[in-house]
Amino acid sequence: MSEGRPVQCTTCDRTIDEDARVCPHCGELQPSPILAAGLGGLGVTSLLFGVPLGVFTVGLSRWVGFALAVMGLGLAFGGYTAYLDAKARRRGRPR
Repeated sequence: MSEGRPVQCTTCDRTIDEDARVCPHCGELQPSPILAAGLGGLGVTSLLFGVPLGVFTVGLSRWVGFALAVMGLGLAFGGYTAYLDAKARRRGRPR
């Protein structure tokens, strides 16, 4: 198994291997940038389904569409910023 480059733990700030999913020092689970990107993708998908549903339908479907659009917007921005934060932490930049 090859050693990855050293990065900082998100909790205790000690140096760990880039590929470590759990810090060997404090035992905290390290965030995965793939998960954050997946949440962003889910948000974009919800947004793409929610906007047309909210705009072109009536009644309860319209409310469901608007709810999907708002949830999708939050997930898209939240997932993208979490991805950027994890990427910056992996490069050793301060929070």
